[in-house]
Amino acid sequence: MLPNRVNSLVAISFALTFQALGQADKPKPAHDPPGQLLRHAPMPKATRSIVIPLGDIRVAFDTEHLRTHTVWRGELDLYGPQYAHAKRPFIAQPNGPLLWGNPPVVPWRTEPPSPTSTLDAHRLEGRFIGTTTEGGSVTLRYELRTKDDETVAVRLKPSLTQRGLERRLSIAPCGRTLWFLANSFADGTAKQEVTAAGPAGVTVQVINQPLRHAEAVVTESGAETVYDTVKVETVAEQHWVRIPAHDAEVTVTVTTLHDGELKPGPVRPPSRLAKLGTVGQAEYRPSAGPKNPHYKIEHLPLPPELELLVTGMDWLKDDRLAVCTWPGEVYLLDGLPSEKGPVTFRRLAKGLNEPMGLLVRDGRLYVSQKQELTEIVFDEHSGRTELNRVSADWGYSGHYNAFSYGPVLDRDGRFVLANAGHSGRWDMKFMGWGIRQGGNGMMEGIASGFREPNGIGVFGADRDIFVTDNQGHWTAACELNHLRPGQFFGRPSATPDPKHLYKGRETFTPPAVWFPYTLARSISGMAEIRDDRLGPFKGQLLVGDFQNALLTRVFLEKVNDEYQGAVFPFLNGFRSGVNRLSYGPDGRLYVGGLQRTWASIAPEPASLERVAFSGDTPFSIRKVEAKRDGFLLTFTEPAKPGAGAPDNFDVSQFRYAYHPEYGSPRYSHTGKKDSQTPIEVAAATLSMNRLELRLALSGWKPGHVTQIRCFDVVNEGGEPLWHDTVHYTLNEIPKP
Repeated sequence: MLPNRVNSLVAISFALTFQALGQADKPKPAHDPPGQLLRHAPMPKATRSIVIPLGDIRVAFDTEHLRTHTVWRGELDLYGPQYAHAKRPFIAQPNGPLLWGNPPVVPWRTEPPSPTSTLDAHRLEGRFIGTTTEGGSVTLRYELRTKDDETVAVRLKPSLTQRGLERRLSIAPCGRTLWFLANSFADGTAKQEVTAAGPAGVTVQVINQPLRHAEAVVTESGAETVYDTVKVETVAEQHWVRIPAHDAEVTVTVTTLHDGELKPGPVRPPSRLAKLGTVGQAEYRPSAGPKNPHYKIEHLPLPPELELLVTGMDWLKDDRLAVCTWPGEVYLLDGLPSEKGPVTFRRLAKGLNEPMGLLVRDGRLYVSQKQELTEIVFDEHSGRTELNRVSADWGYSGHYNAFSYGPVLDRDGRFVLANAGHSGRWDMKFMGWGIRQGGNGMMEGIASGFREPNGIGVFGADRDIFVTDNQGHWTAACELNHLRPGQFFGRPSATPDPKHLYKGRETFTPPAVWFPYTLARSISGMAEIRDDRLGPFKGQLLVGDFQNALLTRVFLEKVNDEYQGAVFPFLNGFRSGVNRLSYGPDGRLYVGGLQRTWASIAPEPASLERVAFSGDTPFSIRKVEAKRDGFLLTFTEPAKPGAGAPDNFDVSQFRYAYHPEYGSPRYSHTGKKDSQTPIEVAAATLSMNRLELRLALSGWKPGHVTQIRCFDVVNEGGEPLWHDTVHYTLNEIPKP
């Protein structure tokens, strides 16, 4: 860890060098392959960094301060579960000598610098727009705003020449003279010559300016508590580029000269959407798990060069599935629903920062990176790809667990995300919150209290939004929550929640459905069954479980205008931890799986599978509805008359504790630990068509989970229920 007080930037250079040398005791880092154009990753100087490899050096750009914060010779060491199979360390590190870097301030101003001006004097406000990759190069796009409210668009294209690092700035018309801080060399560090070429009047002015400022240093411990800071007191040799006012776009090339030989990277031709291989339809393989007469699980063999750790899926067209992965890649899979043609894998993008969801809207892709919501616009013919920042209006500490899940669209077409609160910091805005896009990229909080919301989806004609959450501290068991304004779902969350509540509260909003730990231990993504092609459960949710590699089925209903419902087992035996679900245009369910560091009982590190209905309808409880005196069970097929006997049903209730401990045992009505209260079945009445059965209960209470076990309930052919146990979360009993 870096010290709290350092007298000059020389110490930062030494600290980075010693960090690199000290990594022998750490997990082995990963590195991006040659030819990769960029990488979004948290670094010691900025969590929202974009690293661009240029031959044998790396350039790291801070998208918050719009500065080149670190230039070094070497590679970027990537840590974290998805790269090094370990949770710590997780901050990406330069692994070679530091060449130079700039202080933490937007490097643009409209007034001439002077030896007496401060670092922040007259600086402009800025906003990062995104990146463009084309022809093997990367262009960074941002905009500046002057005090006159004039907006100036800037495109910055870095490259490496034999002379040094070249930054080509394309600057939109501006009615005032601009000053750009190209380099700031602290006293005691190596100083380089800086040149600028452009239209008449472009010059370089060198001044020696006293600097006194503090810079945050991103560390593993600071990502959970507070960052260390480096206090800088030095005299810097600053190279300012003067750019005169102009009424048309101008291009200025700034070159920082370097001693020693530099090795520019090879010139790469414009890349098109990279085709990685094909898999024939005949290569689909049945699941190796237990056979099921009602549903068929098939897996698609993946080409060996694919690391398809699926974190998001959506359909771009009826035959094209877009997939994002944990290591930060985006793929397009053509031909999945076809019965004849092959499945073709193409890579669209690399280098994203652990995206946890993907959405298609109007032919464009939207992914939730840890640090921002990103729009992906691509041209398959030219190979041009744009990554546009939609919003970054939340705190990002750089923590390995600071995931942002989504996006989904609400009924008004606004983007909605759910941010993890686990291992968060109160000062990191919107950690643990469900948030919604407002105007100009800003977000508004909907509800707080999420721990690890690894699933967000819409349900029903009104597009109500539901969020799964995982058992842990303050979270008694896995749960399904109806996201709606003003609620608090249990986990202490970041600002704008008051700081004094970060220690905990007395009450919380109960979930619509609790998932018993005996069934699901790490709940994940969801998909609504849209029609009858996946069997007799239209209008219900399928929800994945990562650790047990299975699917659950959830029936939801509104009681007293609030959602609650029942959870059933559905299918197990998947090849990897079930993480993302997508209901396909062919009526099959597509299941994306992964596991790394967080273990699953499944055998494979990654998988892509699909589930199809065989046509053999299971004899099952299709739904369970709460009534004033008990429950109404609806079957998929008529039951034998003997089903209507009270002794066929064992009903009990339990609740969970709300406390800061990890998870919760079950408690009876009287508060007895690891216990359930038996509920009397006063009557069991079978309907005339034997498709419905009414259970009248005595002694049941709201605010509890009701467990119903069925015995000797069979259909006309003597077949027992496919699943004989159901858990209904009874938050409320229907009012008269």
